[in-house]
Amino acid sequence: MRTCMLNIACVLACVLLTACAAAPSREALTVHDADAGMVHGCKFVGYVSGTSGWSGLAADAGESNAQSEAREKAARLGATDIVWQTVHSGWGSTANGNAYSCPRHAIAMP
Repeated sequence: MRTCMLNIACVLACVLLTACAAAPSREALTVHDADAGMVHGCKFVGYVSGTSGWSGLAADAGESNAQSEAREKAARLGATDIVWQTVHSGWGSTANGNAYSCPRHAIAMP
């Protein structure tokens, strides 16, 4: 019985922590993930980063929040795409990337 209650508590904690992921703005949703080949010929607009205090069991939510913060910054720079350099969780979560402005027709799809 004790193990069952502990399992239920762990599942509930994971569900609640996952719900803590920040929702990106409409502008940030227009910034797409890309790789180096996809942004060839695009204009580099800046280096962006984001952080989150969530880590450990909530690492996924923390990384998502950090990426959302970086994506928001990229959108403010006029970026359409971001090439992630690092996305990491440790004592908190961080996401770092290069932001680019690409004409939609210039992006090479893999």
